Amino acid sequence: MIECPSCGRQHRPGTLFCSECGVYLLTGGPLRTEPLPESEMPASRADPWAAGAPATAEAPPATLTITVVANGRQIPLINTKECVIGRLDATRGVFPDVDLSPDGGLEGGVSRRHARIQQQRTQYFIEDLGSANGTFLNGQRLTPYLPHPLHDGDELQIGRIRLQIGLH
Repeated sequence: MIECPSCGRQHRPGTLFCSECGVYLLTGGPLRTEPLPESEMPASRADPWAAGAPATAEAPPATLTITVVANGRQIPLINTKECVIGRLDATRGVFPDVDLSPDGGLEGGVSRRHARIQQQRTQYFIEDLGSANGTFLNGQRLTPYLPHPLHDGDELQIGRIRLQIGLH
């Protein structure tokens, strides 16, 4: 059992949020989807959004292309600061920026709002949005709501749909 560091309630392993007080159990604090202000940033923890960003003058951002491995469909993201990857559900009003429905998203376990790619400075980051079947970067399951830098040639797995990242 996992004990909530805030209220002490016991939870099964794998639980992300305390059902009593709402604390994010992986960090012991409230869930944050935005970077911490520098004044609140622990000195021992670097800003995850800055990882891979050059310390000198910034180059123009690369164009990110997502390729669906199974069928070769290419999805270019040009001048996009943020996009949500998922599957369409018009009935519930969910229209992700990158819709994997035509690529077998429903059968492949893709959530409606599965993951998010964000551009920060010259770097792109992938973040799982609490999906049911997980997001994997180069075979490693991502912790929900924690951004990870993307690099040219990286392989993403959204549910069971494999994607290849190209930065040009």
